[in-house]
Amino acid sequence: MTKKILITGAAGFIGRQLSDFLEKKNISTIDIDDLSVKPVLKPKKKLIKKKVESISAEFLKKNSISKIVHLAANKSVDQSFINLKNSTQNFEMTLKLLDSAINANVKHFFNASTCEIFGYQKNKLKENNNFIPHSPYAVSKVANEYLCNIFLMRKPKMRVTSLIFFNTFGPTEGRDAVIPKFINLLNNNKIINIEGNGNQSRDFTYIEDTISALFKIINSKKYFRQINIGSGKNVSIKKLVNILKLFYPKLRVKYTKSRVNEIQAFNANIDLLRKQYKFKNSHNFRDGIKKTIENF
Repeated sequence: MTKKILITGAAGFIGRQLSDFLEKKNISTIDIDDLSVKPVLKPKKKLIKKKVESISAEFLKKNSISKIVHLAANKSVDQSFINLKNSTQNFEMTLKLLDSAINANVKHFFNASTCEIFGYQKNKLKENNNFIPHSPYAVSKVANEYLCNIFLMRKPKMRVTSLIFFNTFGPTEGRDAVIPKFINLLNNNKIINIEGNGNQSRDFTYIEDTISALFKIINSKKYFRQINIGSGKNVSIKKLVNILKLFYPKLRVKYTKSRVNEIQAFNANIDLLRKQYKFKNSHNFRDGIKKTIENF
């Protein structure tokens, strides 16, 4: 029987794009999502509505799963201060999925992580930087890193790779993220609210580049415990607004108070991704914004 890749969070932004890309490459996937968050795109017919916590070793064996790409998560930083269960669920689903993976002899477990685990640090962030989480969400992701290490102790033969995502953007991203949030407001002729002074910056990667990086990693025989996925460049919110002005000349801005525990900057060191997987970003930030607006 053909070995398959299981994708959790498969109706989400990255999960859906990854599923579509692998399908075009004739790679079989089992797509899982509990649809607790309404997806931007209508779910695929093949999608199985299922909670990650309910995925058993028997289910993985029955479906001939050799690799798992675990993207499902409650990812809102702001909401993690309000809905505390979101963070405990991130831990619990990863704990149960790792246990099922080990008992089903899954070969490679890809765990979606986040740059939020690093907090604010002055230099470009390397995979082995210290963890300095600033939110319950980030703490849940740090906890998952330790879980992965513990399960590797139990079964060293299973490979576990944490995919440390920085800020992926593009068409079909959830409206709660900064870029689609701003574009949605501008399309409705509304004012953009900038939290703080606008100097805070993020490492933005266009969705097609993120999917390209994921494919190279998932399809490779190379093995690394953690891999940064970003552009290697950071863009301030002020610069983002200036680029949006090129497409929305009448753009209006209002400054509001800073977000709780706001991280000043995230900037990825992607030397490992570039050198080991021959990765190169194909889209610059401005072109990515243009394509996102055109396909919004």
